[in-house]
Amino acid sequence: MAGLARPDTLRIIAAVHQPRQWLLVSINLTARLVAWLTFGLCFRIQRRGMSHLPRAGGVLVISNHISWFDPPLLNIALRRIPHWLAMVELFQSKFTHWFFTRAGVIPIDRSQPGSGPLKEAIRRLRAGHVVVLFPEGGIQDGPRSVLGGEPVIKEGAALIALKAGVPIVPAIIEGARQSYVRRNWFFRRCTVRLTLGEPFPIKGVADRAAVHALMREKLLALAAEVKSRPSR
Repeated sequence: MAGLARPDTLRIIAAVHQPRQWLLVSINLTARLVAWLTFGLCFRIQRRGMSHLPRAGGVLVISNHISWFDPPLLNIALRRIPHWLAMVELFQSKFTHWFFTRAGVIPIDRSQPGSGPLKEAIRRLRAGHVVVLFPEGGIQDGPRSVLGGEPVIKEGAALIALKAGVPIVPAIIEGARQSYVRRNWFFRRCTVRLTLGEPFPIKGVADRAAVHALMREKLLALAAEVKSRPSR
């Protein structure tokens, strides 16, 4: 965004090392209600595998990323309060800075990732929280996406999982790009499918490259399963 200074990622993380739990829960539940009212009225939301998310303990959720609406849609699917890794550009204004830091969002500068955001994500996972990230590094569609079959998965996700030592739950969002078409909001009820796969442990996995390969394999397998399932 031309003319706007980039927020300082490390300063943001230091300013809100741990969001207040009551405020985090309040913001999350409000956002979840708004998402249900908005998307539930305009789209057919199909959820599958919601019970695969462990009820307690640190969990890393990795998902494909196909639209700006993926976080609120995925929030509907999760039965626990999630923390997020998201691009630092979301923290540009005073309001979004206030909102996202208190909503459990960890900013990451994709041009200069650094170790601060990764360490904070690992700390929250070890503290027993759910952390969600999009390992494609941004919105991806077409052949180079998870749904397209040839994704580029960032290695930072594997490093977080390896250091935190928590189970990983793959997630697939399908159909969210239909929300970009205005008439789909008012004249059609298109289907958006949210699917969680079974959690898989990484204990015993040798190194980051092996974790990276396993994450890619699990995401592609779940994507293939979702695409093979007929829409209702």
